[in-house]
Amino acid sequence: MVKLKKNTTKTKAKKPLSRKEQRKLKQETKKNNKRIYHAAKTDGAQRVAEAATAAAAAALAATSKTKKKKKKTKRVQVNPEEIPREELLKGEVDADDDESIASDFSDAEVDARLPPGSKVKTFKPLANNKPVKHAGIQRVDEMEARKRELRQQKELLNKSRKQRMKQLRIENEEEDKEIAKLEKKLKLNKTKDKNRMVRKMFNDGLDYLLDFVLDDDEEKQKWEEKQRRKKELKEQQAKEEAGMWSEEEDEPMDMPEGESESDAEDVDEAMEQSEMEEEEDDSENEEETKQAKYKEDIYGRKRDADGNIVNEEEVKETGQKYIPPHQRALLAASEDTNANANAKQSEQLARLQKQCKGLLNRLSEANLHKISSGIETLYMKNSRYNMNETLTQLLQEALLGRTRSNERMVQEHMVLLAYLHAHIGSEIGAHFLQTFVEQFDGFVKQIATLEVEDKRLNNLILLLCYMYMFKIYEQRLLMELIARLAANLCEKSVECLLLIFQTVGFRLRKDDPLAFKNMMQNVQTQIAVAPLELKENPRLRFMVDILNAVKNNNMSKLPQYDPELAETLRKRLKGMLRNERYVVTLNITLEDLLRADKLGKWWIVGSAWTGNLAEMGSAQNAEEKQQQQKGKQKYSEKLLELAKKQHMNTEERRNIFCIIMSAADYVDAFEKILHLSLKDQRTVAYVIIHCALNERRSNPYYAHLALKFCQYNRKFQLAFQFASWDRINDIETLSKAQIRNLASFLEQLILATGLQLSVLKVVDFMQLHKLSFYFMREIMQRLLLASDESQVYQAFERIAKNSKLQQFKQSIRLFMQHFMLEKLEEHKEEDRNVLKQRIEYLDKMLAYVDL
Repeated sequence: MVKLKKNTTKTKAKKPLSRKEQRKLKQETKKNNKRIYHAAKTDGAQRVAEAATAAAAAALAATSKTKKKKKKTKRVQVNPEEIPREELLKGEVDADDDESIASDFSDAEVDARLPPGSKVKTFKPLANNKPVKHAGIQRVDEMEARKRELRQQKELLNKSRKQRMKQLRIENEEEDKEIAKLEKKLKLNKTKDKNRMVRKMFNDGLDYLLDFVLDDDEEKQKWEEKQRRKKELKEQQAKEEAGMWSEEEDEPMDMPEGESESDAEDVDEAMEQSEMEEEEDDSENEEETKQAKYKEDIYGRKRDADGNIVNEEEVKETGQKYIPPHQRALLAASEDTNANANAKQSEQLARLQKQCKGLLNRLSEANLHKISSGIETLYMKNSRYNMNETLTQLLQEALLGRTRSNERMVQEHMVLLAYLHAHIGSEIGAHFLQTFVEQFDGFVKQIATLEVEDKRLNNLILLLCYMYMFKIYEQRLLMELIARLAANLCEKSVECLLLIFQTVGFRLRKDDPLAFKNMMQNVQTQIAVAPLELKENPRLRFMVDILNAVKNNNMSKLPQYDPELAETLRKRLKGMLRNERYVVTLNITLEDLLRADKLGKWWIVGSAWTGNLAEMGSAQNAEEKQQQQKGKQKYSEKLLELAKKQHMNTEERRNIFCIIMSAADYVDAFEKILHLSLKDQRTVAYVIIHCALNERRSNPYYAHLALKFCQYNRKFQLAFQFASWDRINDIETLSKAQIRNLASFLEQLILATGLQLSVLKVVDFMQLHKLSFYFMREIMQRLLLASDESQVYQAFERIAKNSKLQQFKQSIRLFMQHFMLEKLEEHKEEDRNVLKQRIEYLDKMLAYVDL
C-alpha cells in the first residue's frame, strides 16, 4: 500500500486532540484508505491518491474560510466524543507535533537517507486528472482495432489479387510469343488458304470445337462448298468409269500459280472426307477405293497411281480393303491402346500375384486370421476371376509338388479356403473344389502309369480330405472319390486309400456310419477280386488293418494319428467367422463337377445350366426314397418296438433311445446324439435317466454318457440337474430297484464332478418318507464307501464352501450322525471303520466351515 503524505501547511488548529482520539482517527483513516484501495483491484492505488488529494483540497478550502474571520477568536473546547464521525474520517489534524502521527508520514531528510525501494511517495492534488477508462470503453477500442486489422487484411488481399492478375497477363503474353515463334518454325503461319486450318480440324476430329467459334454464315458457306466438291468428285468418277482415262488427264489442270498448290490439297482432302461420309455403303466404297488405287486405261489394262501396268494376279494377291488415313490412325491408336491395356493388365496381375504370394508365405496358425483378412481385402479390390486364378496357381505351386507336402501347411491353407468360402461366397470353394476334382480325374485316368515316388496325387487327395474336414463339401463326394480309387486298384491307389483312411477315416465313421460300412464292404469286395500279386503287397495288408481299426474305433492302431491340430483349427475357424457367417457345405456329386463345362454350374447362383430338370427331379426323388428306406432300416424293428414300450412317443426321444441302445460305446452314442442337432437338452437327459432307472442292475454306461454331456456343455449339466430333481420329487412312484439305480447314477456323477452334492437339497429332511429315507441312505452309503477317498472329500468340500447352503449342510450332518453312525452294526467290520472315520472328518469339515 502506498503511503500518503500531506503537504505541510501552517494552519492553526482549533483544538488539539488527545492521543486516544488521534490514534482512533488514524485507524479510521487507514480503514478508509484500505476500503478505497480494494474497491477496484485494477487502479486501487490511484483511487487512494485521488481520495487523498480531495481531502487536501477540502482542508485548504476550510483554512481559507477561517482566515477571513477575525484573528482573535476564542477557542471553544470541544469534546472529542461530540466530533462527528465524518469529520474524523476526513483526517484533519490540527497539530503536527505528535510522534504517533508523524511516524506515518515522511519528510525530505528521512527520504534522502532511505533506500530508493522503501521511499515514501508524495502525491499532490491534481486539478486536471483524466477519468479512467472503464471496461466498456476498452471494449470499443478493441472493436475498432479489430476493424482496422480486417481492413488492412482486405487491402492486402486485393493487392495480391491484382499482382496475380498482372503476373498471369504477363505469362499469357509470353506464351503467345512462344506459340508464334513455334508456328514460325513449323511454317504454320505462311499458308495462303484461310480455310485450311478448318479442314485440318475436321481431319483431326476436332470439328466439334468449331461450333463454338464459327458463325452460322460460315457454316452455311462451308456446307455449300462441301456439296460442290462432292458433286465435282462424283462427276470425275463417272467420267473415269466411262473409260475416259488418258495420259492428258493424268497431267494437272491449268490453274493460277498461287492457287494450284492449295487447290490440289483441297481435292485430296475432299476425297478423304467424301469417303468418310460414304462409309455406310460398304460395297460402293470398296469399288471406289479399288478404282482410286488401280485404274483402267482405254485398252482395259490395270494401271496404278504412277501409270505402271499391273497384272490381275498381283491385284488379286494384293487386293485388300482400302482404309482411309483417319481410320488408319484410329486403328493404330486402338491397337496401341489394346497393347497398353494388355501390358497394364499383365503388370496388375504380376503385382497381385506378388501380394498374394507374400501373404501365403507368412501363413501360420498364429497369424491365420490376419492373413485371411488380408486376402479377403484383395478379393474386394480385384476381380474374383483374377484372384481365383492367382490363388489356384499359387496353391498348386506350394502344395501340389512331386514330393509329399507338409500336412500342417495343408491344414492351414484349407482353413484359409474355408474362411474365404464363408465370407466371400460359396463360388470360391466351388471353384477350387472343381479345379482339384478335375485334376484328380486326370490323375486317376493315368494312375497305372504313375510312379509311386510321384506324390502329386497324394497331395491332391490330402487337400480334398481337409476340404471335407472343414465342411466345404458333403460326405457323398468323398465316398465317390474312394469308390473311384477302389475301382482302379493298384499300388498307387492303395497308397491313396490308405492316406484317406488315416486322415479322415474316423470323421467318415462319425458322420455317417452306415455309408462308411457300405464303403468298407465295397473296398473289401474290390480287394477280394484283386490279383494275387496285389494281395501280397504289404501296403494292401496295412491298409486293411487300418480300415479295421477305423471300423472298431481303435485310434491307437493308427501310427502318428493326432486329430488335435485339426480340431484346434476347426475351433479357430469358428472363432474367425464374424457377422453370423458360416461355411456353406456344397452338396455336389462327382459327375456334376466333371460335366460343369458342358451342363453348367447349378450350385452357383445366376450361373447358366443346360441339364434336364425332369431327370434331376426324378434323381432327387429316387435319392429321397433311398434315404427314407435307409432311415427306416437304420434301426431294427425290435428296437423300435422296445422304444414304443418305453413310451418314447416323439421322434426325438425315439432317435435318442435307439442311438443309446445300438451304440458301440458311450463315445459313439454321444457323437451320434450330437449329430442330431437337438435344441432341447432336457429330452436327452430325460431319455438317459429313464434308461438308467429301468435297467435290472445299475449300469455305469449311462453315467459315463451323462458325464460326457455335462463336460461338453453346461446346458446339459443343468438339464440333468432338473431331470434328477423331477425324479427325486416323484420318488414315491419308483420301485426300490429304480431307487438303487438312481442312487448309483447320481453317485457316479457327483464323484466325477458332473453334478454337485447340492442336487440333493430338494430332499425334505424334516419329513423323510420311507422311500426318501431309503434313497438318502443308499446314496450316502455309496458316497462314503467310494474307493477314491479324495473324490469323496472334494465332493463335500464344494458344498462346504457355499454359504447359501447352511440348512442343507446341517441336515447332512444330522443325517450322518443319527442314521449312519448309529447303524454301523449292519455293515462289515472294514466298512465300519471307513464309515466312522470319514463321517467324523466330514462332520468336522462342515462344522468348521460353518463357523
